[in-house]
Amino acid sequence: MPTADETLFLDQILEQKFHYFAKGSRCFGFISDDQKYVIKFHRYPSHLRSFPQFTHFFSYRFNPRRKKIKQYNLQQIHANFESYKNSYLNLKEEAGIILLHINRTNHLHKTISLIDKTQVEHKVCLDDVTFILQKRADLIYPTLDKLNSEKKYDEAKQAIFHLIQLISKSCQKGYIDKDPVIKRNYGLLKDRAIHIDVGDLIKNENISVRENYIPYVKEMTESFRKQLESNYPELLPYYYQAILAL
Repeated sequence: MPTADETLFLDQILEQKFHYFAKGSRCFGFISDDQKYVIKFHRYPSHLRSFPQFTHFFSYRFNPRRKKIKQYNLQQIHANFESYKNSYLNLKEEAGIILLHINRTNHLHKTISLIDKTQVEHKVCLDDVTFILQKRADLIYPTLDKLNSEKKYDEAKQAIFHLIQLISKSCQKGYIDKDPVIKRNYGLLKDRAIHIDVGDLIKNENISVRENYIPYVKEMTESFRKQLESNYPELLPYYYQAILAL
């Protein structure tokens, strides 16, 4: 349950309208009026939504193929929710998470205004839905494009350093990313990099050892290194400096 200070902060954020901007494999995303926050609603398979009798209810009980689909979906949801929970408890700063809400509750007492793709406004009671509220981050490569074109190399250097540090710190806390696609799953705030997608962050105790996480960081950022080498060669030395600083 949020503290009094967190509740005040949430009120200030959620009094804004949130506008549809993306659909991922797990969530629908909406961005706030001030462009500072993102709220993501988990996408449930049709047979796990309300009124399942209208979506192959009996076949999911008796059809072997659909029973396997249902079992797989339940396993995926469990894994996703475990990642959400661990990210909130252990990687809150690294993921820019403000609030995580998985199960139905009766204590938030908050209704949010969502604007869909057709500009129709919907009122949603947050006690009833699964969502993650995060700080909005700028994607890595567009940010580097901008900084590089403006010759803001000190800021570009900091962006590279923040990304390497994010991956390293997550490893030191015992977490790795099953879907380490830097161009879409990692972003930059003013003072740090964050995980945009937290659904694939999983526990790996062995990775917290320095002799294990340094090779992992190098391997995971190899595509990033190649991107720097091809498109921003003047920034490549900063990457090596960040790796050496681990």
